[in-house]
Amino acid sequence: MAKTLMKTISLLILILFPSSLFCVSFELPERSYNMILNPDGSAKVVEKVTYRIKQPFRYVSWAIDFEDPITIEDINVEVLKGPSPKQVVFDRKTLRSVSLKVVFSPSMEEYLPVPKEGQIVEIAVEYSLKNILMEGKDFSQVFVKYIGKGTDVSTKLLKVRVVFPAEFGKPVVYHHPWGLQIAKKEITSNIYEFVFRNVPKNTFVEGRFVFPNVVGTGTENLIKASLKDVEKEERDYLLKNYALVAGGIAYLLVVLAFPIYVYRKYGVEETVDYQAEYEREPPTKDPPEIVNAIVKRLCQKPDSDAISAAMLDMVRLGRAKFVENEKREIIGIRILKEDTERKKLIECFEGYIKDGILLFKEIKKAMSNEKNAKNFLAKTSKWFDEIYSKVLQRNYMDTKGNTLAKTFAIIVGMIISFSLILLTFNVPAIGFEIVFSHFRLMMAACIVVSLVVISMKRTVFARWTKEGLLYYLRWKNFEKFLTDFSMLSSYPPQSVAIWDEYIVYATALGVAKEVIRNLKKLYPEPPTTSITAAVYHNQNLFEEIASIHREAAITVSKSSSSTSSGGTKVGTGSGGSRVGVG
Repeated sequence: MAKTLMKTISLLILILFPSSLFCVSFELPERSYNMILNPDGSAKVVEKVTYRIKQPFRYVSWAIDFEDPITIEDINVEVLKGPSPKQVVFDRKTLRSVSLKVVFSPSMEEYLPVPKEGQIVEIAVEYSLKNILMEGKDFSQVFVKYIGKGTDVSTKLLKVRVVFPAEFGKPVVYHHPWGLQIAKKEITSNIYEFVFRNVPKNTFVEGRFVFPNVVGTGTENLIKASLKDVEKEERDYLLKNYALVAGGIAYLLVVLAFPIYVYRKYGVEETVDYQAEYEREPPTKDPPEIVNAIVKRLCQKPDSDAISAAMLDMVRLGRAKFVENEKREIIGIRILKEDTERKKLIECFEGYIKDGILLFKEIKKAMSNEKNAKNFLAKTSKWFDEIYSKVLQRNYMDTKGNTLAKTFAIIVGMIISFSLILLTFNVPAIGFEIVFSHFRLMMAACIVVSLVVISMKRTVFARWTKEGLLYYLRWKNFEKFLTDFSMLSSYPPQSVAIWDEYIVYATALGVAKEVIRNLKKLYPEPPTTSITAAVYHNQNLFEEIASIHREAAITVSKSSSSTSSGGTKVGTGSGGSRVGVG
């Protein structure tokens, strides 16, 4: 389960932060945007971009687009830091769109090397804008992007300085997208300065400066909106962001709170009057496969240890015996008489028993064949189902809470959360880029919480009945006795033959290795009983039997894996440069 959890977290990181797993060729430590607005709606803009280039390169790029009636003119590019440029190449240059490269290499086939710490390149792009001021029915506004979408790396620091005509008065200021980290805000007369930190990749930053009752400026950029339209748009936008954040937090709290509620209602155990510290004898005479399903598997279907324990128990009861080679290695089991209670278990090995002998090496070899493996697993599953039905009849555990908690975790915590993450990547996100990233993180947290819930033992949310809890505690105390050498040495079994029974149940409980180590400490010379003597010389005997089932499961698993309106809406600010390195 831990591997599944790590794989899921890795997948979430890949989905949420794909660029974090790949090397990027450059960084943007700092960008700046400086605008001086004229009363007639024109403006002078200077943008500065600082690149830290981490791989050999030829050029840096800068591009910007505007919509009618805004025009861009008088473009001037200057390299402030870095190598001497060879040329400035305009891939596109119109009144509304510019795309340029500052080329540093002698040719486009040659790349300039960079120092280990990276090459710093800083450029300044100066240009003039006409009609950048928008005029509505009863207001005017500057609605401009300081940086635009289309840059593949984040911007560590964005410095903005905007100067307005004094006669315009004090504007109402809005910034988008919601959730930007504003490190500094300073207003001096008609000069507005802002500093933003850690702007995510492919995210625009825009400012809207609204001047109520400023009309008749002479700008040609006229819009039909009123001041109330702008206020409503901004209010609705803010409420949508709040709703997304509040919804994400509420959803996460529900995913966290529901398992706690289920635990308190269904998972708190009843008390039983049982004070013993150890059990020195098997508490019941149940077959080891039943004990495996109830105690080790917590009232679930048994596992491969149940197969080993059942086969060892057949030897203990004289219904089978071990087959040894000349080196006294156990190589198989001979079936001596029919075991009516384990008929379905013996049927699992049909076709592999020859002359009454089941050879481990031969059946493990056969399990490498997919058809044989599937057939074996299907038969063992029927035996597991038979054991499980007997366990359910005892009504030792109330699993309602476990079913509720884990069904909720799968559907609400995982499926819906993952669907919502995918949805945020596929719906228009203009102005919601940052809040969507926060929302995705909250949904990812829901998935992680749900995985933790699913990985918890069923006893966390389920609860033993009084009879079941007493049964479980007695067998766990017997397990504790078997694995505690000091107790074993103080209260050794009265007969060496009892060790056979100990080993059978230790195998069912999954602690056979520890018990065999304690056996060897107590008896430097191997005992003569069938099972004890066998495991004394063949410590991995129980694993040898259990591995048949595991080999079949691996074969089938391998086979399965090989097939399988302009001017008012958020985000419509003018301009917004995008940069790159090539």
